[in-house]
Amino acid sequence: MKFLVAIDGSQASEHALAKALIFAAPLKSEIILLTVVEPLSSYVPEVMMPTGDWVGWRGLPDIELERKILNAGQALLQKAQDICQASDLDTSTRLETGQPRDVICSVAKEENVDLVILGSRGLGSLERLMLGSVSDYIVHHCVAPVLVVR
Repeated sequence: MKFLVAIDGSQASEHALAKALIFAAPLKSEIILLTVVEPLSSYVPEVMMPTGDWVGWRGLPDIELERKILNAGQALLQKAQDICQASDLDTSTRLETGQPRDVICSVAKEENVDLVILGSRGLGSLERLMLGSVSDYIVHHCVAPVLVVR
């Protein structure tokens, strides 16, 4: 079997990894650890100028900041991979850039995984309506079965 575990450094993703280890260890399954880094432009919203024009962040990319974000993502993956290897499990890592919900679904399809395991932030219904829920989107759009861990 092959599991895809989304890692974002949150406590919920740590719980997802722990659950994946419980499932994978007896089966000697493969675990794919995935961290998705959002593009810098998604961190800075567009704003409306007094003229009525919408202006977004279109400046030159901050190479140093991008490098720091990617290094932090790689560090998360390495920590998770060390945990998996301590359990003597075959693991691989993927660091991708994009919208997490889309990338997780895409990687699950590309890797032909048997189960996607991810954490839930536990948003209330109003927050979920306003912010959207990555886990809710994945449950409804992913081609593989999905386990959401709290």
